[in-house]
Amino acid sequence: MTTPREMGPQMEIPPRLVRTVYRKASERNQSFEERDDWDNQAKKWGVDPEDRHVIGLMGEMAFAIYADLKIDTEIVEWSDGGVDFEVSINGIERTVDVKTSQKEPYVLPVKERRVESDYYVLGHLEETTVTFLGAATKEMVLDRERKKSKFGHYNYEVPISSLNPTPDSESIVNV
Repeated sequence: MTTPREMGPQMEIPPRLVRTVYRKASERNQSFEERDDWDNQAKKWGVDPEDRHVIGLMGEMAFAIYADLKIDTEIVEWSDGGVDFEVSINGIERTVDVKTSQKEPYVLPVKERRVESDYYVLGHLEETTVTFLGAATKEMVLDRERKKSKFGHYNYEVPISSLNPTPDSESIVNV
């Protein structure tokens, strides 16, 4: 039996774009640092804050490469609002949020108050390669029960086994 991880497309991020990711992660983290209520030493969620930005941006970069999308290298202050891309998938306009983890994920987690996109894509990052494990619609996310994370907030969790296959790259276009 093939697992979703084995079925998903993989994208290797070239060194030049890895450097861009690290630079943008540092700039994005600096925008957090400028907030009076931000504690960069907290290592909230078990990962260094700047590393969290790197992980997320690596997933976004890999999806942009996969779907041949324009890469938005603007600094996103404080938050991207839960939307990474505005695309058309199989002719349907959708907002997309890419969720990326370095740990082997068992679910696609979406914070309870952050269900902003129409579509979610789950990626697993190993060094500079992202494997896309599947996707879920906003409705699929909201149909799940909320679960309290070990960090105190609530997530909707879609098991990997319930995810749809990642859309074919040719079916995704910028809008």
